[in-house]
Parts: sequence; structure tokens; C-alpha cells
Amino acid sequence: MFGNIGGAASQTCKFGLPTLDEVLGGGIPRGQTWLIEDQIGTDYNPLVISFLANGLQSSDYIYLLSTEQNFEYYKARFQAFGINPIMQIQANRLKFIDAFTGNYQVGLSMSSGGDYSSGYGQQPFGAPSGFDGMGAPDISETIEYISDLTQPREINEAVRRSLLHVKEGPAIGIRGVVLSLSSIIHASENFKEVFTFIQNKRAMDNINKMSSIITIHADAHEPILLRGIEHQMDGVLRVTPVQDPNNPNETLQMVEVIHAKGKAELTGRKVVFRFSSGRIIPA
Repeated sequence: MFGNIGGAASQTCKFGLPTLDEVLGGGIPRGQTWLIEDQIGTDYNPLVISFLANGLQSSDYIYLLSTEQNFEYYKARFQAFGINPIMQIQANRLKFIDAFTGNYQVGLSMSSGGDYSSGYGQQPFGAPSGFDGMGAPDISETIEYISDLTQPREINEAVRRSLLHVKEGPAIGIRGVVLSLSSIIHASENFKEVFTFIQNKRAMDNINKMSSIITIHADAHEPILLRGIEHQMDGVLRVTPVQDPNNPNETLQMVEVIHAKGKAELTGRKVVFRFSSGRIIPA
């Protein structure tokens, strides 16, 4: 599908955070799939938005698939990094895949809305079209919707469909984020489907030189399941809370490299950040 993409593009995808990119040896290599783990009391959203914002600034094509929040939530966070996500969507540089509001409609009456039998690619019940009534362009028609998380294979298909507009070329790169694997696990009928989803995602990323981040709420799952998922990934970052040594009332976020394929020397490297109003400040 995208066989020539990324050939001459930068061979790493940076987060745009010098201390973290240095810890990673330059960033995430093209064609790899990485996992970011968090737990209650931490927040990985600023990290993944920084990763995507850096991609837009580097002329990469971007996708963001969310099972936990709608577009408005992420719009504010992109703006904190100086990115206008609506303009990026209109320019076909950013694709937002909504697996949150579409999934909410499962089982509800469709008498005033559309048919959701396809599972993706349609607006949620009652979604407007054209303009939002305030004169601002409405981008709902350009959003891919997933209405049933019980079929993980549909998620990879939605990502593929959202990137059909990308033209092959040696200087073109693609990167994206799936937020979060926890929702997919909880919706799936068995873990086999989840591991098949991860395997297919990694294959898609490798073949098309796409770099993807998948997030997971680590403390919401059994350790043996989490370990199995970690083994399937090209790299794993873990975000944990740590107390600010200069302010016992403030919590900082520590990012640690748990695994990096082919770069064992990176394992155990750490960097600490302070998250404030959606921005990231080295601590």
C-alpha cells in the first residue's frame, strides 16, 4: 500500500523533547511499534501529543485513534503545542479516528441517525455536517468512526482506510498513536484477538515504515498479560509518578525505557518531566 514511504525521510521519529529523544538514542525508529504504559496518578497524553506534534512539524502524515476521548479533548492539547489540528485535518495531514463516541452509540436507537452496521467510517448518531452553526468548519465528516471495539481487527482496518489518501514517495513518513489498548482488551471476547491485533499492527507498521505508539493502563491488567504484550513490542516506555525532591506536594512524571529492540544499552534509562497545562517541562 505505502511501499516507498519513508525511504529518505528521517530514520527516527522524535518526541520533540530533547532529553527524552537523547535517552532513546534519537527517537523511535521508522517501522516500529512501541508501547507506553501508565498507571493511576500519571498521564501519558502530553507525551503522545508531543510525538504527533513533532510529526506534523516534520511533515509526517499523522493518525490518532482514540478509545477514551473525543476530538475536542485532543484539539486543546494540540493547541498547547502550537498546532491547529482542524487546519491539519483539512490539509489531510492529520486523521482522527474516533473509537470513543462511535462506540457509545452501540445499542442505541438509530432512528434519527445513520446505519452503524459497517462498524467504521460513518458519523456518530446526531453528528452535524458542513458547519457547526457558528460559522466554523465542521470536520466530523472527515473523521473515521469505529462503533464496535469487540472486533480488534476493525481497528487496524480503520487505520488503513484513514491513510488511503497518502501518496507514495521517498520523503514521506507516517506516525500515529492508538489510545488505548486497555479499552480494546476490555471490549474483546478473548486475548487471542488482542494479540492478533498487535501482531497485525506491527506488520503494518514494519512494511509501510510507519512508527506507531500504543498506550495501555498497566495497573488495569494482570502482570502476565502485560508481560506478554511487552514481549510483542519493539520498545516499551513506562510512565510512573515520582515525588518532586524540591516540593513534596508536587508529583513529577518519570519516563523509563523498559525495552528497546536491538538497543539493550537503552534499557533502564530514565528522564523526569513536569506536566503543566498540557505542556511538558524537563524537571
